[in-house]
Amino acid sequence: MAVVVGLVLVFYTYMGGFAEVKVSQAVSTPLFVAGKYFEGSTEAEELGQIYQQAGKAVEQKQLTGDFAGIFYNNPSKDNKTVKAFIGVAIQDTTVALPTGFTIRAVPAGQPVLKGELEANILIAPRRIYSTLFDYAEENNLTLREFYVERFPEDKPAVVEVGLVKK
Repeated sequence: MAVVVGLVLVFYTYMGGFAEVKVSQAVSTPLFVAGKYFEGSTEAEELGQIYQQAGKAVEQKQLTGDFAGIFYNNPSKDNKTVKAFIGVAIQDTTVALPTGFTIRAVPAGQPVLKGELEANILIAPRRIYSTLFDYAEENNLTLREFYVERFPEDKPAVVEVGLVKK
C-alpha cells in the first residue's frame, strides 16, 4: 500500500500538483480565440467533442496557437451549466477556420486577477481557480463572471478572472 501511495505522490508531483500558483492583479491583453460556443451541462458529450475538435485543429495544423477557453459563468454556481467558447488562441485572425469555428475577441485593458501554474492541464485549472477565489476573498476583491484560460505548450497554464472596477 505504501508503494502505491508513493507512486501516486510521485505522479502528482510530476504533473505539477505541488507547484505554487502565482497570483497577480493585471490588465488583460488582446486575445483572439478561434473555436466554438457551447452552453449546456458540464457533462455533455458535445462539450467534450468541442475540446477534441480544438485539439485536432492544432494537431492537424489547421490552427496555430495554444488551447484556450472563454467562460461566461462559473458552473459550480450555476447547477453544472456552462457557457463557454472553447478553442485555440490565435495570432492571425485572417486564417481559414475549421468548419463551424468562429473567432471571439477578449478585449485588452480590463482589470483581471491572474493565476499561473506550471502544471498539467488536468491539474492546473482546479488549482488555479481555487487559489484565485481564495485570494479574491482574502483581499476583498469582487470577481466578474468572465474567465479566460490558456494552456501554452512548455509554459505555465494561465487563468484570468475579470475584476469589478472599484
